[in-house]
Amino acid sequence: MKLGRDSKMNSAQKDKIKRPRRVSAHVQRTELLDAASDMLARGGPEALSVRKLASAVGTSTMTIYTAFEGKDGVIAALYEEAFARMAEFQEAVPEGKSPLEWLGGLGAAYRAFALQNSSYYALIMSETLPISQFQTPEAEPLARGIARQRSYRSLFDAVSACQDQGLMASDHETEEITAVLWATVHGHVSLELAGFHESQEAADSRFLLLTQSVLAGLLTPKGMKAWRAFAPR
Repeated sequence: MKLGRDSKMNSAQKDKIKRPRRVSAHVQRTELLDAASDMLARGGPEALSVRKLASAVGTSTMTIYTAFEGKDGVIAALYEEAFARMAEFQEAVPEGKSPLEWLGGLGAAYRAFALQNSSYYALIMSETLPISQFQTPEAEPLARGIARQRSYRSLFDAVSACQDQGLMASDHETEEITAVLWATVHGHVSLELAGFHESQEAADSRFLLLTQSVLAGLLTPKGMKAWRAFAPR
């Protein structure tokens, strides 16, 4: 009888033990970063811990230490992951027949990335990402490094191509125009994610008006003619 009770107890205990899922290291890393980005976006730095993250994904704390060396490593990886995902959106935009088409597509891709990856966007573009806490006082401001990211350089290349073909004025430096366009789209998207617009239709309409208004001040007559040929209405 004792053997039977022990046998049943052991069986019940075994049922409670969760078998670890077998997933690739890449999939597991993605799941960990997705969960971490949500935690930070919703609750700030205090909401993220190695233990909570392991529990959310259903893995061990050792897995996180092995992959990221702890919480600080997770936060640093989040910053790089966010820009890598944004770059994928940007680099998927075809250059088209005109660099203006490419430029318009990059703006739309930036917005699409932000709307589809709001937790990542919020973390890299706002104070909710505490990576700056681990920088030395004399370090370059984190936002200034955006200009070296792949996604930003795609925009720079499109602006440069527009200038080379005489579609965009050359009396301003390419870097200066790129910074203005990036800031313009960033401002709209940040307000959109914050709920500024009363409807999706309003957000779409205002994004179109915004981009067309800014480009109108930068394009040459040749550029304006080319823009009207394919610009959305």
